Order: sequence, then structure tokens, then C-alpha cells
Amino acid sequence: MRIAPLFILVFLAQYPLAPAAQKPMEQFAIIADKDGYSNIRIDTGLGSKINDTLHNSHFIYCFEPKGRWISINYSTKKRDQLYGYVFHDRIKLISDYEKIPRISKDKYLFGKDSLKVEVTAQPFVRAHYRLTHSKENPGTIDAINGKQYWGTDGELPKTAYKSITITWGEREMVLPQSAIEDLFEPSLHNTAVNYDRKNDILYIHSENSDGAGAYDVIWKVEKGVYTERYIAYGF
Repeated sequence: MRIAPLFILVFLAQYPLAPAAQKPMEQFAIIADKDGYSNIRIDTGLGSKINDTLHNSHFIYCFEPKGRWISINYSTKKRDQLYGYVFHDRIKLISDYEKIPRISKDKYLFGKDSLKVEVTAQPFVRAHYRLTHSKENPGTIDAINGKQYWGTDGELPKTAYKSITITWGEREMVLPQSAIEDLFEPSLHNTAVNYDRKNDILYIHSENSDGAGAYDVIWKVEKGVYTERYIAYGF
């Protein structure tokens, strides 16, 4: 029995516990810095080169911590799928906001108080879409309706989003088709809803598809108005 404490000390010396800030990531977050912005670096450490500067509320996708730094994926208006590191206390995880629970076993309906969010899907009907096939590999789909799409790695999708409807009491809004029309193979069981009640911002997010076509998507509805979405993929 006297050996156990010594064993524990030796174990901790070789494998120190992670700081409290180091909880599993692989999820969406936003920049939340007291200065209003945060520097994104190409590696960990304050001496590392600054690659970008992101302002508060900018969407990022977090991976596992590296020390007290977080490895992230993010996009800007000019560039897509960028990577870097941000200090751990400069972000706010979306999952830390109030969780809106699922309230129906029969459909993907989330709600609390007067707020309700319903997410629905439908079969992919090929006749409703214009497919662009690869010239080098005719069996591969390069674009759908002339645009990049998410959910498969060139194969024909099987399902698509139908609608995302949000209600506040008697008031209702439906996300525009532009927010969902290029997203396929939705995994509705992976959908989650979080609410920043203080700022009246609703976040709806999901991990969709699997394998090479996997992607994560998050939509933002601020004060009852759909404002943006962010898609993280290719990891």
C-alpha cells in the first residue's frame, strides 16, 4: 500500500496533468479577446510569427490543445481553410453557451421557453440539381448547381437539408436556401443548438457525412436575423 503514492508521483512526473483549459476540442468556437482581436500564429509561443489577426466573434474550429495554445482551422473573406495557433484564453467555445435541448423523439426539434429550432432533411433528388462531372473522371461530381458542395467525395449525395426553422413564440424565420443548398448528407443526430442569451445569438451546428466527405457546419442567427455560416472540412 505504501508503494502506491510513490508510483503516482512518478507517473505524474512523466505524464503531467493538462491545464484546466485543456479539455477535448474538435469543435467550433469564436474569438473572444478582451482587446477585441487576437493574433493567430504559425506555431505555439509568443515568439512565433503572426500569420493573421482575427477580431472578436470570428468563427474558428478548434483541435486538441498543444500546451496552452489551441490549434485552429479558420477562414477569411480572401482565404479558405487556414490553420494556426491561438492562446487558449482568447476563445469562447460554442458549447459553453446555454444548450438548447432536443424536445422531441420523433423529429429534430430543439426548444426552451419560447424558442424552438427544427431541422429537417429530405432525399436527394437528382432531377432537382445540375451536376458538373470531372472531365478526367466522368464518374466524379465536381460541382452541384455550378458551386462547390459538401458531403461526399465526388459521389452522388443521398440526402440534403430541407429546412431549418426557428420560432420565438409567434414569430418565425426560416434560414434561406443559400444557407443549406450546397450541404448534403446531413447527420441530424449530430445537430446541436446553443444560445448566447446575453447577446441574443443562436448557434446551430452539426457534424455531417463521414469519411472523405465529412464536414462540420455552424449557422449564426443574431437578434432574429441569419448572419453567417462557417464550414470546416478536410481534416
